[in-house]
Amino acid sequence: MLDELIKIDIKTLRSFMAIVECQGVTAAQSRLNVTPSVISGHLTHLEDRLGMTLCHRGRAGFSLTEDGAAVYEACLSFNEAVASFQHQLHYIRQLDSVRGGHIRLCLTDQMPTFFYDALQQCLAISYRDNPLIHFSIDVQSPESMLDKLLSNESDIGVGYFGSFPPLLSFKPAFIEKQVVCCGRAHPLFDSSKDLSFEELEQHYPWIKRGYVVDHNINHIRPKALSATTYHMDATAQLILAGHHVGYLPNDFAKRYEETGLMKILLPETASYEVKHHWAYRENLHKHVAEFLNRMMDLLRKNPF
Repeated sequence: MLDELIKIDIKTLRSFMAIVECQGVTAAQSRLNVTPSVISGHLTHLEDRLGMTLCHRGRAGFSLTEDGAAVYEACLSFNEAVASFQHQLHYIRQLDSVRGGHIRLCLTDQMPTFFYDALQQCLAISYRDNPLIHFSIDVQSPESMLDKLLSNESDIGVGYFGSFPPLLSFKPAFIEKQVVCCGRAHPLFDSSKDLSFEELEQHYPWIKRGYVVDHNINHIRPKALSATTYHMDATAQLILAGHHVGYLPNDFAKRYEETGLMKILLPETASYEVKHHWAYRENLHKHVAEFLNRMMDLLRKNPF
């Protein structure tokens, strides 16, 4: 149907509407500001494309056929759709102006509390200073986040990345501690006093991260990996079930530990730190760059 519309041409449809509303080809001349022969040509072209007679014209006067009346009604609907489309384009231009804009942000799940505090401050400031701003916030695995940035489906990403594609720019965001946890129903919850690093590594089922983790910073090599997750919430659910141990961000794990549902194991020897980065394309829109710089400034003030 769209191909047919392209063949017909919007100008031809508007000529037909003018003919109907002015009740004739000659009468439509002043509205369209073209000669009657051109207007007649548009009408003939439209009838040929549609394969139907739209109106009777001649000495007896102008009159619409039944098909012509139906096509005219369809043209009215089309005009309304065009007006709506133009309105949406106008709104998009507003969003993309200095006063306005669209910021597409990607996060990994379960970021530290201080990151969320900074994000809330930046969101509040952004909407206060620029009520037309529009944020899209998505939660993705690091690999998916990079794909979205490279395909221009996202403007800014923040997370732990196992690779740094050269088409993107990266800047340090914050350092996060990862700790090993077990749930309340796990055997180690009440009997981990004399637990050794080797026992933890070799004798208990572990949860594997579904995305790439740099083995140079995580020195544990579990013998049994019998579950895989791509998000921290899913990891937490497996840990809470009581069968597995696995890594969680320290800030996230402590919330469960404080409620008595989890226990952090060997925090000094089994934990490790990961450096999260901002990822983005160069030549960001002004409003995106301002938001990113504000977030980086706030995080620099945080001691982690």
